[in-house]
Amino acid sequence: LQKLLGTINWVRTLLGIPNRLFDLLKGDSSLLSPRRLTPAARAAWKQVEIAISSKQAYRLVEGVAVNVYVVICHGHPAALVAQRHETWKDPLHFL
Repeated sequence: LQKLLGTINWVRTLLGIPNRLFDLLKGDSSLLSPRRLTPAARAAWKQVEIAISSKQAYRLVEGVAVNVYVVICHGHPAALVAQRHETWKDPLHFL
């Protein structure tokens, strides 16, 4: 849960996701402790689902190469898919 919420936090402001998701981390700190979703948490998860399925940072630009970057995050590999073009205001667009 902590890792998932940490990942969501990276894109939270872009997707318009509220901070109340982090209320799920309150309580017993044991990784094995059971978690139950409150109605507010269920509503927050639904908002995450809708935001992720309906928004994106950038769209694919035809004619520009698509790159895959592999990074190590907390000891685990992760892949980032992006396009890079020197003339763009933000030269690296994550897809």
